[in-house]
Amino acid sequence: MKVADIIIAILFTALILLSFKAFPAKGDEIIINADGREYRYPLSDDRIIRVEGPLGETTIEIKDMKARITDSPCPNKTCLYTRMGNTICCLPNRVLLTFSESSDGVDTYAY
Repeated sequence: MKVADIIIAILFTALILLSFKAFPAKGDEIIINADGREYRYPLSDDRIIRVEGPLGETTIEIKDMKARITDSPCPNKTCLYTRMGNTICCLPNRVLLTFSESSDGVDTYAY
């Protein structure tokens, strides 16, 4: 590899990472799947949610129209640092967070 190849690879990697920041996951609702149950919460209401998984309790924070896992009993805690994309998951504790538009039951409007 030449120096120019390395610089181009770094630039492309930076652009990809910046695109995640510039175009975050959109939605106004969070769907939490844990222990075989589904929970739905609006992102407009700040709150702390605790759900049970096979390893114990996972804590989820909703604040400023964003959601994140703040505490989990999993051994490596990778889920605490996940911020990108439309899904956040804690695989060892089987907790899955997805973002979606809330549905009012209407697919389309015609005028």
